[in-house]
Amino acid sequence: MDNQQLLTKSSFSRAPFHVVPVDNNISWAGSTDVKNELLRIVREVRHSQLELSHLALIYGEYGSGKTHALKYIRDSLKREGRSLVAYLDKPKVEKKGSFHGIVKEVIKQIGRGPLRTAVEPIVRYIQAEVGRELPQLFAKASPEEAKDLGAFGKRAQAESKRRLQETLYPRFPEIFNVFEGLVEDNGEAWNYFSSKATPAALKAFELNSGIEDDHDALGALAAIYTVLTKKYPEIPGTPVFDGAYLLIDEMEQFLEMKSDEFISIRTGLRDLFNSCTEHFALFLSATAENASLFHGILEEAIMVRVTANPIHMSSHDEVDDGARFLTELMTYARNGAQAPSPEHPFTPDGLKEIVERTTAPRTARKLIQNANRVWQGAAQLVIDGGTIGAEDVGGIHGLT
Repeated sequence: MDNQQLLTKSSFSRAPFHVVPVDNNISWAGSTDVKNELLRIVREVRHSQLELSHLALIYGEYGSGKTHALKYIRDSLKREGRSLVAYLDKPKVEKKGSFHGIVKEVIKQIGRGPLRTAVEPIVRYIQAEVGRELPQLFAKASPEEAKDLGAFGKRAQAESKRRLQETLYPRFPEIFNVFEGLVEDNGEAWNYFSSKATPAALKAFELNSGIEDDHDALGALAAIYTVLTKKYPEIPGTPVFDGAYLLIDEMEQFLEMKSDEFISIRTGLRDLFNSCTEHFALFLSATAENASLFHGILEEAIMVRVTANPIHMSSHDEVDDGARFLTELMTYARNGAQAPSPEHPFTPDGLKEIVERTTAPRTARKLIQNANRVWQGAAQLVIDGGTIGAEDVGGIHGLT
């Protein structure tokens, strides 16, 4: 069989049926009701909506489409461009699992350039306000202070800047010094987030230490999430983002971690959610038959904060849902190429027949495997210019 001929006759630029989702072209896998529920949670944290923070749990059988769901949310939010969004394929992102490691990965996904651009309006506001206040402060200088106006000006400027920073984010006002460093293209500012800033840089930023442990990591990420999703009436262009979203897959990995690793991550996620009380959504996903798994891996202090009923990624029991899913996979595989029909090289009845012949539960994984088996099994028919109908599907053995 000539694979390139099969692709060409099918109007595909690449193979369409991948069990592991291909990034950037993620189809929704699952029922429409589940999709609507997840998108409701996404919307409710945004400005002009309910402006909540949400902690949502997603579970389902192996291959049920949980990863598709998280990546679908991620890609949708990135296309809109109004959200801070990070996706982790598992909670342990380094050789040794830690919340510190998660924060480093999240900030890496945000990126130096985008973070610099995001914080600039806030930094420029602080600089402008300090400049505006300085003449007034000079006018109030005492005779003793007026003897050395240079020293007085530096002190007054620092005090004015600090006062503004504490007003904007009292929990961690020093973070604005790091933001200012980013805007001024000081490489040490990005080093603070991504690796390790020098002692001299930390002193200049008025910090006692870099991000060296979970506590420091929490402070940095909570500051980024809170400041960049907050509406400051006095600062035009804020909120910079409508919401922040952290999506973590394969939470069942907790069961394989050492105790210090999962305690670090579990505590960090709890404290992050407690710190970001508005405009933040945390989605945690796990392979499980029911939601009781989360009670086994997450402490009660987290479980009581779950803001919606755990979401079950149900199978494609509705034939139309399954056929739609497979059609979308093929659409992405065309990369803009024209096809005789959305279902090509299948007929609509042929595609539905694949779904109907898939055994319950009709998970995304089973549908993908069966569609690929039929496509490959009927390759010669397609190469010869035919389409795969319901009767052709019936002649393919090994469907699960």
